[in-house]
Amino acid sequence: MRWTKVKSLIEERFAESIRKRMTINSARYGSCTCGRAWLTFDKEEIANFCTRAYYNKDAEVHTPSEESEKKFAKMPVEYGELSRQDAYEACWAFLHDLSIEEALEDDDPLIQTLAVLDARIGKRRLAKFDKSHFHPLARKCLELRIAAEET
Repeated sequence: MRWTKVKSLIEERFAESIRKRMTINSARYGSCTCGRAWLTFDKEEIANFCTRAYYNKDAEVHTPSEESEKKFAKMPVEYGELSRQDAYEACWAFLHDLSIEEALEDDDPLIQTLAVLDARIGKRRLAKFDKSHFHPLARKCLELRIAAEET
């Protein structure tokens, strides 16, 4: 299945309050499979899943600039924690393999994130979640969704 179709199926599942504000994106650079996927909220990047950073995270190949370090410090996912392929696999599993309950309990940060953004989770249930159970990315998206539901 093409990425554009997966992207549209994922975004269709987002709750109405954030559907037009939250996007999941992917880009490939050149003919290799390197690239990145990222999440945006109100057109501001909140998570970056860079394949090159993922594979080079233990090597001292690239030292981020001071400006990029500030940008990545604000994100709830460490730079290089997840790759573009991890994002694809999480989206596929969320669409085809997991119930909403399984997704909420999953260890994958992106699957948890997709679950808290899903329209099948109602406002009252959102408020009852134990935020400490979630990865920082899912926790941030949960907070964004709760705030969006209140407006």
